[in-house]
Amino acid sequence: MKTALLALAIAGGSIAAAAGAQTPPPGPAPMGPPGMNVMAADANHDGVVTREEYLADAAQRFAQMDADHDGHVTAGEREAYRQAMRDRRIADGASPPPPPSPPSGEMRHDGRGPGGGPRGGRDMTRDDYMAHAAERFDRMDANHDGRIDRTEIANMREMRHERRDGDTPPPPAPGTPGAQ
Repeated sequence: MKTALLALAIAGGSIAAAAGAQTPPPGPAPMGPPGMNVMAADANHDGVVTREEYLADAAQRFAQMDADHDGHVTAGEREAYRQAMRDRRIADGASPPPPPSPPSGEMRHDGRGPGGGPRGGRDMTRDDYMAHAAERFDRMDANHDGRIDRTEIANMREMRHERRDGDTPPPPAPGTPGAQ
């Protein structure tokens, strides 16, 4: 009888340990635009992302995308980088597999070009990419103090959800009246 109880206790402990190992660690959830954790750019881990930290992270990301190191990221290099990130998130169990991409050359449902971004599938230089990163930072930095804190990220997420739910109209597609 003691042996059976001991075996049950060990089995119960093993199950609890396995369940605990699958539970994500406590702490803040990743925040930011899909596919990008804004807080990952927080180099000094103070809970605030400065413009310098954000742009340094963007420069590092560009270097990772530029597979042939020629200073230009092609649509193919961008897609290969995105697929590698998707594969890593799926392998880590962080996200479900994404829906299939639209066929080459077609516009996506959100009005973006065939390359997925507002610039479509064209090549992008490092300067283009950094200028786009600076624009993104400025949009996220609601109070324009050169820092993105958790409140601004939470507000950004809320605005994105409202836009996705249809409460706020989406931005105009590139090349349409009203687009910048």
